[in-house]
Amino acid sequence: MYKPNGFENVSDQMLSTLNVMWKITLFLSCLPVALVYTYDYFDIKLIPPIVTISASISLIVVVLVIMRGWGRKLSPSYRRMIKAIELTKSPKTEEDGKRVLRLFDFEFSYWKVDFDARRVQSNERMGKDVGVKKGRHHFRWTTFPCQIIAYLGIQTFGIRMAYPGCLKLLENYMRPILVTGRAKLIAETNAQRFKIQTLDCNEIDTIFVNNRGKSMNGEILIICSEGNASFYEIGIMTTPLSLKYSVLGWNHPGFGCSTGKPFPEQEKHAIDAVVQFAICRLGFLVNEIVLYGFGIGGFSSLWAATCYPAVRGVILDAAFDDVLYLAQLRLPQCLSGIVRLAIRSYCNLHNAELVQKYPGPISLIRRTEDEIIANDKKIKTNRVNFLAISILKYRYPNIFQIPQINRCTKQLAKPLLNRILTIAEDNLCMSSLINYVSVHGKKSPFGIGEDYTEEQRDRMADFLLRRHMRDFKSTHCTWLPAELFKLPWNIPSMNAPNSTETVDKDASNNLLH
Repeated sequence: MYKPNGFENVSDQMLSTLNVMWKITLFLSCLPVALVYTYDYFDIKLIPPIVTISASISLIVVVLVIMRGWGRKLSPSYRRMIKAIELTKSPKTEEDGKRVLRLFDFEFSYWKVDFDARRVQSNERMGKDVGVKKGRHHFRWTTFPCQIIAYLGIQTFGIRMAYPGCLKLLENYMRPILVTGRAKLIAETNAQRFKIQTLDCNEIDTIFVNNRGKSMNGEILIICSEGNASFYEIGIMTTPLSLKYSVLGWNHPGFGCSTGKPFPEQEKHAIDAVVQFAICRLGFLVNEIVLYGFGIGGFSSLWAATCYPAVRGVILDAAFDDVLYLAQLRLPQCLSGIVRLAIRSYCNLHNAELVQKYPGPISLIRRTEDEIIANDKKIKTNRVNFLAISILKYRYPNIFQIPQINRCTKQLAKPLLNRILTIAEDNLCMSSLINYVSVHGKKSPFGIGEDYTEEQRDRMADFLLRRHMRDFKSTHCTWLPAELFKLPWNIPSMNAPNSTETVDKDASNNLLH
């Protein structure tokens, strides 16, 4: 941890304070300027005082910068960092310089790019963009004012309400905490920090903890996508790290030291570059990667899964089906139409639609006391419920018909604590699924259940619901305990060696007859 001396500490704090005051002034300046212009309050006599105040503040800033520079010159640690920067300027000593620089925390804009997604394209990626399309809205003069309001709203406060972590005031407040968090990761887990450049030229701040060769779990990489006000320095990486997985964390565009803004297109480019980095630079196979998304980070994880369908699985913690419902819930009802227009046109985070394009293993974690994605902490209004139903209904259409959907909806209205199926019934359901995929493969949607009775559909629906979803008695902003972090369930192969879930092939006949 770098400890600045008195000169640097005082001047840096004062400069940070002036910077915050300047941003607040710019944000609030529109109101007085409008009043002066409207009521013609401007007087030429005001110019000299304004110039005097501006010159005085500028002089103070210059003096503080000189003080900070002098303080840094006296610091042995700072001088060592400057020497390391000099090493990176020569091709012969560049790697040595980077190795030393990773021990320091400095302005990320001066960090050299470690991986440029524009120069590489993994063969594992699907060749087409399968992301959620923007809503189509035919232009009409009658709705033109609403379209203007929707655009201005999403570009100003809208995107910041959806992703408060990109607020500069929050960043300034969180900076000491983030620096401490990065230092802790580097000191305790030997983490390495990298700068990744995306296809749209954003710079994404990432950190990698390599546990390969240290544990069996270390051969699997967990890529963590944080929530709307969280950062990798203090976020969900903690849980997989405690289980000795290899972990790759990244900050959304506009979060922490990452550049850009977290609009969907920039989010897509960011997570795509992160996965490319994991494959091409870190050397992980696609089927060794698990995408772990928390809250709004579930959208990024799901989109990456649609581009790399061979990933080992997706874990969604406290996710939602469609951000539109959450936005309308927290804004006045009179703005419902404008909110819908803004979300569908510029921030269409529709996980229920996106998940249909990913056929692989997926696991949902529901927080039973969630106050963010549920209305008044009512478990039956938790948006994970709707996401779970949409996944199961799409993947198993012959099993999840109207009676089974109603049955599961009732079950989801309360905690999933009591086990409904016996072990024998579990085995019957599992063997039936194994036999089906051995013949037809794992292509979604599955055709299994077409000739089932209502009782058999109910039994299979209960089984599938609990295989795809787990409950955690907690509010939204709580770290997931290690015992609840499990790799997504997958239907095992018929010849899976030592599989605890492989059962007698003939047992499925008892389920069907």
